[in-house]
Amino acid sequence: MRDSGDLYEDKEVVSNVKRYEAMKRSGVYAYFDVEEFLMIVDYYMSHDMQNKAVEACETALKTHGPDPELQLKRAQIHVHQGKAKTALKMIMPLEPLLNDDYEFYLTKASALLQLGKDEKSFIDCFKKALELSEDVEPEEREDIFMSIGEMLENGQYYKPALSIYKVASKEFPDNIDFLFKIGVCYESLDRIDESLEAYNRAIDLDPFSECAWYNIGIAYNRISEYEKAIEAYNYAIALDPTFYDALFNKGNTCCNAGLYQEGMECYQEYLKTYPNSVSAQCYVGECLFHLGRIEEAERCFDSIITLFSDYADAWFGKAMILGLREDYADAIATMKKVLELDAEYDAAWFQLGRLYAAVDNLEDSIESYREALKLNHYDVNFWEGLALAYYMLDDVRSTISVLTKGLDYLPDDSILLYTLAAVYQMIGRHDECIANFRKAFSQNPELCDRFTNIVPDNKIPREIAQLCKKHDDNQ
Repeated sequence: MRDSGDLYEDKEVVSNVKRYEAMKRSGVYAYFDVEEFLMIVDYYMSHDMQNKAVEACETALKTHGPDPELQLKRAQIHVHQGKAKTALKMIMPLEPLLNDDYEFYLTKASALLQLGKDEKSFIDCFKKALELSEDVEPEEREDIFMSIGEMLENGQYYKPALSIYKVASKEFPDNIDFLFKIGVCYESLDRIDESLEAYNRAIDLDPFSECAWYNIGIAYNRISEYEKAIEAYNYAIALDPTFYDALFNKGNTCCNAGLYQEGMECYQEYLKTYPNSVSAQCYVGECLFHLGRIEEAERCFDSIITLFSDYADAWFGKAMILGLREDYADAIATMKKVLELDAEYDAAWFQLGRLYAAVDNLEDSIESYREALKLNHYDVNFWEGLALAYYMLDDVRSTISVLTKGLDYLPDDSILLYTLAAVYQMIGRHDECIANFRKAFSQNPELCDRFTNIVPDNKIPREIAQLCKKHDDNQ
């Protein structure tokens, strides 16, 4: 089978395409053998000219009849067009004729995967394709590994994709791309340490790989190692000053670390090259908001809203400013506007809950927090907000239930443990209070005010008061 990569550079292929197109324009018959038709079809597919690829394939089938290779090529086009069922029906009779052709099994596996068949069915086909491709040229073999891995990765089958990339990396130890892919799969599986190990192996192969440093920055940001993430992005930018994605991500990481001035400078630098980036403009507004430059932030959000009235993030920023000014009626109306534009904006549901709580509308506050939690179970603030809303309604049972359920999703979270300890203290369940407080304090003593903000001084147990005092004295 002919490799379809870089066909536009092949003079023979270009010559055949020109001759074929001249035939189509003039209507004067010209003969093409099967191999030449395959070249032509691959050329069109590589240029994303699907209609021309289909037409050329149909012309070839009319010329040469049901040639197995042409039928397989037609099936590949069907798969590319999302017509996996048709493709599978077309190629199944071809298996006895093409059982030594790795492209047959790649096509079959791709169709099975697209149809959502059981994992074993397409994994077996991918394995068969790799077995049959052992003797092909190394560059073609690398492409096969990459193609299989990416199909699995795109289908979110990260574990089998990881296995494929690992085998490929052993076979081609100098190919840095497979190490990138291993890192991405580990990252998708939330195995960040192993992801970083793969990226660092890529750095060992090529210390001047800006992409490797960029990926390291992403991984460190995922685990809140912001200083290391910023350092990695700095390396990427130093190696390629035009690496604007790294600059943008550095801005995000700076903001995650609370370095809003540095983050804003990154976005402003990014905007010099991409002045129409609405997301960067909006992030500048957020930085201004966090820096206390409220009027400038408001002008920024208003400017975006004027030009892009359906940009939810700008409305969100506007609502936050209105809330800060205690203009709660307008803030609530504006936050509802955000949710009209994006009903799955979890942070907007949460902030709407806070705004309702600020005006003592606890029923609507609870409903808003619940909507936020439907969308995201892993933000501690959502659980804490809902629990405290119930507590303000004197619904202690629901308060404890929410905190306990939150700990199912966020085991041993210190904020939830401190809050739960406080509620237990307020209802006289002293032992549970002490147990939860100790657990929280051992992990994060700096947040013990989550307990003291709820429990009055005269009701704080002596043991807890002593722990807090000891911590304060050591600061």
